Amino acid sequence: MAQTTFSGPVTSNAGFNSDDTLTVADYTSNSSYNLTDFTVRPAATWTGTVAALVGAANSRTAGVSGGTIIGCYAQTSMGASATTVITGLNTAVMGVIDMGASTNTGATYGAVFDFTSFSGSRGVRPTAFVGFGDDAQNSLGVLNLFDIGRSTSPVSTGASGNVLFCTNTPTTSSGSLRVLINGAIRYIQVFTTQ
Repeated sequence: MAQTTFSGPVTSNAGFNSDDTLTVADYTSNSSYNLTDFTVRPAATWTGTVAALVGAANSRTAGVSGGTIIGCYAQTSMGASATTVITGLNTAVMGVIDMGASTNTGATYGAVFDFTSFSGSRGVRPTAFVGFGDDAQNSLGVLNLFDIGRSTSPVSTGASGNVLFCTNTPTTSSGSLRVLINGAIRYIQVFTTQ
């Protein structure tokens, strides 16, 4: 993939520069804004990979060490005042897959996490595919690991069959999944029948 270096602010299709700040003058009723807008629209059939946004944090220089390295960081921030209110979603990352009317969308996932070794061979075992943490300073910690079928997007349910949430009690156990809970190893039992 070719490399492009930007020497100054980048202007997005949304009309904002990469160093812009949204002020009260920018807002009108029912307005929405994004500072960057990367749209990749293939005009012909392709066999490789199309990515709207690609980034990497590389620590490959021998003898150079550090503290934390993050490939992609996203954050939403609320003020210290209780009068700061959000009435819609508040999420650091959101992904949406538009399925359209296609009858073949490949192996489709909301998110994919893979480990590999592009340089050299693996010398240490990764900790986990996904990590969850909560830095609450009071009793208002997160209570749910997942919100499956969140308010406006319910999932399929039923006694059996092709549903995400089955209301039947599973009967035949077959193995377990290993997880870490507050640093302690625990196992979640899995079943082969509904």
